[in-house]
Amino acid sequence: MNIDTDRLVTFIIMWGTPLVMMSWAYWKMSAEDKADVRSDFSSWRFISTIGFISAGTFLMHVASLLGIDIIKISGISLLVLGGIFNTFNQWKDSKKKSILVIALLSFVIFINL
Repeated sequence: MNIDTDRLVTFIIMWGTPLVMMSWAYWKMSAEDKADVRSDFSSWRFISTIGFISAGTFLMHVASLLGIDIIKISGISLLVLGGIFNTFNQWKDSKKKSILVIALLSFVIFINL
């Protein structure tokens, strides 16, 4: 399991910077805003769309960093599930956006295979 230094630095910057910024913003919020954020992030709609897509992308980046294919497969499956759920949720609002989501996620999966 060789870890490439360039990939490690990119991984830390790409995932560490937003995590630190979101944590900082969360701690500066009022109690009411924190409760709203917790309820939004724990809703099934958020978890099934943004949560699955984010978790799948994270796992694919970990897999490319460590070179383990089974993690990549689980990341791709989460990304596919998130794409399907996101398409169903977007279909009610805008047909064009839902097709765009499927096209972009298909492109990302194609690149990572």
